[in-house]
Amino acid sequence: MKLLTTLLITLHLAISSAEFFSSTSSLEQLLRTEMILLSELQNYVNEIKEHAELLQSEIDAIKAEHLSASDSIESYLNNPVNAFRLIKRLHSDWETFESSVESEASRINYLEVIAGHRENLSYPTKEDFVGTALALTRLQQTYQLDVSELASGMLNGVKYGAAMSWQDCFVLGQHLYELRDYNSTVPWLQQSMQLLAQQHYADEAASLDFMEAVVSYHQAMGDYQNALNLINHVLSIQPEERLHLLETRHQLEQLITDGVKRGLMHEVIRRPGDYHASKEFELYQQVCREELLPTPAAQRDLRCRLHSGIAGEMSYQPYKLEELHLDPYVIQVHDVIGLQDTIDLQQVARPKLQRSQVYSLGGNDPTSAKFRTSKGTSFPYEKHAAMQRLRRHMASITGLNMNSAEHLQIANYGIGGHYEPHMDSFDATHDYAQDVDDTNRVATGIFYLSDVEAGGGTAFPFLPLLVTPERGSLLFWYNLHRSGALDYRTKHAGCPVLQGSKWIANVWIRLKGQQDVRPCALERDHEISLPFKDYN
Repeated sequence: MKLLTTLLITLHLAISSAEFFSSTSSLEQLLRTEMILLSELQNYVNEIKEHAELLQSEIDAIKAEHLSASDSIESYLNNPVNAFRLIKRLHSDWETFESSVESEASRINYLEVIAGHRENLSYPTKEDFVGTALALTRLQQTYQLDVSELASGMLNGVKYGAAMSWQDCFVLGQHLYELRDYNSTVPWLQQSMQLLAQQHYADEAASLDFMEAVVSYHQAMGDYQNALNLINHVLSIQPEERLHLLETRHQLEQLITDGVKRGLMHEVIRRPGDYHASKEFELYQQVCREELLPTPAAQRDLRCRLHSGIAGEMSYQPYKLEELHLDPYVIQVHDVIGLQDTIDLQQVARPKLQRSQVYSLGGNDPTSAKFRTSKGTSFPYEKHAAMQRLRRHMASITGLNMNSAEHLQIANYGIGGHYEPHMDSFDATHDYAQDVDDTNRVATGIFYLSDVEAGGGTAFPFLPLLVTPERGSLLFWYNLHRSGALDYRTKHAGCPVLQGSKWIANVWIRLKGQQDVRPCALERDHEISLPFKDYN
């Protein structure tokens, strides 16, 4: 029980220059780290078998996780709960294991070996740990997932992996508390205590002490009902030993009866202009959940057809073109690139992946942002034959001049990876003097390099439209009206990845040199999208 409690409350930081939570590709390094640490710990346990019962139980639990991962490491790591547990173990549990052997005479060799590994292996940082916590909360809120199902390894009714322990749930709740996300803290603490109550040691004094300590969290947040429920549970097991709780119970009952709304949950008010409280953000989440769909009237004139492509380009056989929206024009072209090209592009990109960055309003220097969690890298199309084929496919399908295209960007989305609603085109504050091109992005193409088991769709909140990633397909739309003005209806987003790994290749084409293919309109045509400029 001592080790279990220590596992819960011990959180040390490991120094690392890498970032793992923003890309599923990076998580493989952490799994390899844990495999090595597990082997070293097993060697140590073999030397101290008389002290190993509790340590062996922890090892067996992790081995069971690795056994489930062996069938498909990628599938295992793509599960956000598995990823959280992996990072949580490496972030806090393993240092607890080290602490548990400090009193053993044979600990010196083990600790020296582990110290050597810390110099060479990959470890997550606190940013990774917080990133995974936020990702699980994002998935829960976006897809309105039940916390108890999510903790049990269920995602939208499908069992994907191992359940979270009561310690996992508590640590997640604790970090959400530190992040002042109190509304998200409550259900995770509640789930933690429900799971603790199911353990064989739930009636022991140490467990009841811990439950009593969690009461203070609920009290501080103003969650009086859950605080009262915990006190009643503790008193039902040890009524004589916990008489000091009677006064607290009386106070809580009085607060509930009087309807008092006090505490951290009621003091934290969203800042004016908080985008996450906006109608636009609500639309985005509804589209991700497929609660908002195009109307039958909007779909009536849409067609699927074979498109022969532009002569002289990649027109070996007609393209399978599906119209998704007519104004603005959005299409998905199926089976554009083959399986091997998608694999090759992923492999070329993996060593170069860095945290994806975004342009801020009025700025020309991209930076990392919480509203985009992915890793990406850019290449000139000449870098690889598969990239050259993408370029020719874009030219053949759209007719646009690819000499004005930016470098190809390949991105991989991590745990709960997402990109909140944004425009690909630049607004009036953009400084083209510092840019590689002095014209705006007229069009966007997204090549899907992987399927995604759940979530991860491309959402257009204002259309409303959700496009499911389909390996080998191309999603294409125009960002600008024919007059060259921004079409605010094309604001789009990457919904959080619920299960799977999302790989895409972004193609951004500038307006320069497109006059023969898409001539500029002489009349004003942008009024139709102006209501969406400042939607909130």
